[in-house]
Amino acid sequence: MRNEEFNENMKQIPFTSCTIVFIFALLISISGIKAQSDNLQKESEVEAWFNQGEWLNGLKLKPHSATDKIEFNKQYLANKNGWDKAIAFMKDHNLDRLKTGKYVIEGENVFADITDNPSSELKDAKWHSHRQYCDIIYVIKGKEKIGIAPIQGAPVIIPFTGKGDSQFYNQEMKGTYYVSNLDTFFILLPSDVHRPFIQVKGCTYEKRIRIKIKSL
Repeated sequence: MRNEEFNENMKQIPFTSCTIVFIFALLISISGIKAQSDNLQKESEVEAWFNQGEWLNGLKLKPHSATDKIEFNKQYLANKNGWDKAIAFMKDHNLDRLKTGKYVIEGENVFADITDNPSSELKDAKWHSHRQYCDIIYVIKGKEKIGIAPIQGAPVIIPFTGKGDSQFYNQEMKGTYYVSNLDTFFILLPSDVHRPFIQVKGCTYEKRIRIKIKSL
């Protein structure tokens, strides 16, 4: 009798092991599906927040659709006061009348520079990124073409050093190019490699403002 019981128990072991493995795999799958669902919900909430535009505080200009909304949401929440002051500076000043030069908005946390210079030929415009600051770029007069690409996988040729806040990338790397307009400003984040200030045919000069906001 004991032998029969032993044999029956031995027959059940493979089934029980497979069952445990199956349940474990099912739990992992359910956990993965939930995480994916949570991420999609988070992205949807951020998209709605971004599009609603309360963070613009009445600024009539629109953020460019190329903005990395998830990263911007993180940066904004981490330095809301800085971003609000940057947006307020754009809203409260007649940018067309401001002279060229540097404008301190909040010490080293937020500052701006206004330039009125010839734009660059494509070959002279460099792919680069920043990690200490985010950028707002708005072209006040004229036009500018700007390339934007995700930083992940971008081919670095000159890495960050202790000096400055720029890392440079292979000039042949791919990206998406956009042309500025007077209704839209660009938000460039540490997650973006960008290639700004590119000359647009028929428009060799531009007046622009770049606001630097401390990043995470």
